Amino acid sequence: MTSEKEVALVTGAGRGIGLATTKRLLEDGFHVVMLDVNPDPLTANADELRAASNSVEHHVLSVTDRAAVAALTSSFPRIDVLVNNAAIFWDGKFDEVTEDDFRKMYEVNVIGSFVMAQEAAKQMERGARIINVASRAYLAGYAHAPYITSKAGSIGLTRAMAIDLAGRGILVNSVAPGLIETEMFRSLTPERQQELIAKQPTKEIGQPEDIANGIAFFASPRTKNVTGQILALDGGRSMGITLY
Repeated sequence: MTSEKEVALVTGAGRGIGLATTKRLLEDGFHVVMLDVNPDPLTANADELRAASNSVEHHVLSVTDRAAVAALTSSFPRIDVLVNNAAIFWDGKFDEVTEDDFRKMYEVNVIGSFVMAQEAAKQMERGARIINVASRAYLAGYAHAPYITSKAGSIGLTRAMAIDLAGRGILVNSVAPGLIETEMFRSLTPERQQELIAKQPTKEIGQPEDIANGIAFFASPRTKNVTGQILALDGGRSMGITLY
């Protein structure tokens, strides 16, 4: 690790938004630590990035494993940025989802972010930044109640952390992606995909790089005096307009 570079931890970095964020933060001069529970895409993409930059490393990690998270975060002399991107998702009509569905999604999408932030904050100094990847879905949606609930929890966690950590000079913000072309989106049926695209004001689907650019704004050391905020990156969907 190059000592003069700021250190950024990115969870769920093996693919999608996490991978795009890793690439953007590398461009911005960070030493990026890629974290993911799935070793194959993580290792393959980290090796490819490492061929062009010595400012990237990777570790297989479950964000719900407190002991593993604590061991990893304490191994860094400092942490400047944490991007809580790791999440799980599936569709399911309200009368078909189970208590287990809710528990699993909340465990990863909310408690995982809490664990990562709490442990990383121990290595943070004034000016450090935490970015939680929430979702436009926190406003509501069809057929994924556990996901909506977890992302509303992510927003609440962001605001609570922003207040609690403000005295230490640690800034906490969220990005709320809308419809983005990731594995989550591709897991939906073609009919469901087209239904969602049709509801976009832009009639287009966003790309992981679009979200990475928003994350990079909050991650920049130049972005000061901004905390507890939610940046919607959803092609205008959160405006709540009626489409025809």
